[in-house]
Amino acid sequence: MLFSQERTPSSQERALIDAPSGGARAKRIGDDVQLEPVPRLEWSLATEAHQPATEAATPASLRRSWIHSAPERQVLGLFRKLNGAKRRLPAPWWLRALDRGELASRAEAFQIEDEVHAVLSARPGWVFVPWVGISEAGYWEYAPSDRGSVKMPTTVVLTDEHEGWLNVVPAYGDEEALPVPTSTTKLLSLLPQVEMW
Repeated sequence: MLFSQERTPSSQERALIDAPSGGARAKRIGDDVQLEPVPRLEWSLATEAHQPATEAATPASLRRSWIHSAPERQVLGLFRKLNGAKRRLPAPWWLRALDRGELASRAEAFQIEDEVHAVLSARPGWVFVPWVGISEAGYWEYAPSDRGSVKMPTTVVLTDEHEGWLNVVPAYGDEEALPVPTSTTKLLSLLPQVEMW
């Protein structure tokens, strides 16, 4: 808002000038303008990747947003501030686990993602799929299981539902299959069985 030098801003105008602009939007009520927080917009900007991830081949190639590179304490602080008790903001598995104190650091989470990718990419038939929700790490599909009336092939996904951090979802048709909880340490020994589903 620009003011001429002859006019001094009113107290309401001064409050708007001095109010922080991040995470807020203006709402008109009569002649007054009030600011309302827009947490989803602020979070969307924090999780937005700087370059399109259309050619992403690894979980590491998807780590291009503010939440992946800003100081961990700031990321966690913003998540807690915007997420609140309702826990409704879309967030990567590791951030929810970090928020609950189940992971020591974001770096530990990235190491888990990279380990899973190393195990699966070394085996024939496994394909990394980068097209997921906001700021997620992607998932892996077992291509040979995608046959017949299958709607979703056998899939390995990262999760914060348990401290093994991995779920294997068997291929399924009409009825969604229940995920099988596992861990990075058990994944390699489980794969021969998974690949026969």
